[in-house]
Amino acid sequence: MFAAKKITAFQLYCIFIISIAITNHVLLIPVLLQFGKRDAWIGAAAALVPILIYASLVYVLVKRTQQQHFLIWMREKFNNRLLTTPLRVAICLIAYIHASVSLRDVMVWTKTTYLPNTPMFMISSAFMLFCFFAARVGLRAIAISTGILLPLVVILGYFVMGANFQYKDYSLLTPLFTHGYRPALTSMYLTCGASFEMLVLIFLQHHASTRISLRALLIISVCILGLTIGPLTGAIAIFGPFEAADLRYPAFEQWRMVTIGKYISHLDFLSIFQWISGACIRTSALMFLMIDIWEVGRKRTRTILLLAIAVSLVIDSMVPISDNTMISWIQELYYPSMFIAGMAVMMYMLVVTFLPGKRKEEPG
Repeated sequence: MFAAKKITAFQLYCIFIISIAITNHVLLIPVLLQFGKRDAWIGAAAALVPILIYASLVYVLVKRTQQQHFLIWMREKFNNRLLTTPLRVAICLIAYIHASVSLRDVMVWTKTTYLPNTPMFMISSAFMLFCFFAARVGLRAIAISTGILLPLVVILGYFVMGANFQYKDYSLLTPLFTHGYRPALTSMYLTCGASFEMLVLIFLQHHASTRISLRALLIISVCILGLTIGPLTGAIAIFGPFEAADLRYPAFEQWRMVTIGKYISHLDFLSIFQWISGACIRTSALMFLMIDIWEVGRKRTRTILLLAIAVSLVIDSMVPISDNTMISWIQELYYPSMFIAGMAVMMYMLVVTFLPGKRKEEPG
């Protein structure tokens, strides 16, 4: 197996925070507003309980496997290589779908906001070039990049939140449940579907040199949910629940509202740094996972496979699909499917960890 340099558990947490937070900003919030309108924020807040339970189950898996490579641990426990293959295929497929959706959405946003005359092929190729080299160098390079980018992304997030207080009317967050409880419940399970990506941590836990703790996982869950509710309530408070639901990128529109005094405006270019930073870290980490999960040892083989993944993602992003079709697919299929997949894989892994292992035959 490829002997990558280990990172700390804290660095691993940071990768997950920036990875999930960027998709919640770009992909999830428009979906929540579309289904939940004014009740979207209370539904997202209600997701805290199942997400904390899910984080606790993730910790159970970490403890049961003693923070080893899950698939190697599983193979040695049951003394059967074939049992791990379906799980490898499932995780690899889920990771590829996440990377593909993230790439396409960021490319569409880039094309429609600030590079309208640049060919989509050039945008996606430049983006994937960085992701390819980051994944090729390894998880430690991704973690170091995250350590540099995440503080700046967080600072900019607080900046846009504070700068727009002058435009916000939080009375628009109420009244709740005017259309029953269904919009809030739908928002809750969609938020859970987005946050259940935390399961990927199990397949990267062996790269952490320090102990993964339950307290840290619970804090991460709260942070990720806070990074969702913050811009979600901000969009409703600025634009109103119905106008916000009609916006393609509500978080980006909040950047367009930012002004400092009378003479400083048009600071939405800073959002480009946020978007691209999070998307690059997320895509690089997913590409690394797709190779790492197969225990590819030779560096040349890893490079070829990563190059093949990068090329296939670029080709996938070039498939002519309208933005309306993409939005419908994300709303009606992507998040519900990820919710079901996250629950199914978690239940399968829990059952596997508690089943009695196959006894190894003693020599002689």
